[in-house]
Amino acid sequence: MRLLLIPLTFLVFGFTVMSTLGAGLEIPESLDAIVPWLQGYGAWAWLVAGGLIIADSIFPVPSSPAMMTLGVIYGPWVGGLMASIASTLAGLIGFGIVRFFGPRGLRFLVGDADLARAEGFYDRYGIAAVALGKAIGGPAEWVVLLAGVSRMPTGRVILAIAIGAVPAGFVMAALGSMAIDQPILAMGLTLGLAAGVVFAGPRLVGFARPDPGDEAG
Repeated sequence: MRLLLIPLTFLVFGFTVMSTLGAGLEIPESLDAIVPWLQGYGAWAWLVAGGLIIADSIFPVPSSPAMMTLGVIYGPWVGGLMASIASTLAGLIGFGIVRFFGPRGLRFLVGDADLARAEGFYDRYGIAAVALGKAIGGPAEWVVLLAGVSRMPTGRVILAIAIGAVPAGFVMAALGSMAIDQPILAMGLTLGLAAGVVFAGPRLVGFARPDPGDEAG
């Protein structure tokens, strides 16, 4: 599928830049190592951690340990708010870059068939897919990138990204404040919160999917 060219382009670009600058960018990846590293920036620790989280939209940097470290340094509430905002911005940047190409550019990149498939998928499952993709993170965030290919309104994309990013930010920060470094537990709690928001609210699900009456018309 030509749709995969979009996330693969992000991966190749990110790894190329990081490989080129890798010698000068030694970023710790474990929680034990990244906490003192970020604390070394003193009053600017929040900015460096936020920058790592946002940069994860393009570059392969350790965003999850950075979110947990915000909880260690600033506590679960303030650190969670910082992590949530940064994670939301990261999702919006990735989505915005893809949407920037516009309909003609995207049609040239992915072709009419894949574009039609993406539009149909996001018309039906847009909010749920983007929210859960953002909550899971990693390769699942490709769903957020590919939302830029669809006709999904920007307002819905922002809502969906926030639904996934906010629980992730607060869960990671809370676990960090408790010195709990368990990625599987973090993912499970985040998915539970995000899925609850998406699927437990009938109004939100109705907003995410087209009205059957509209399809019939």
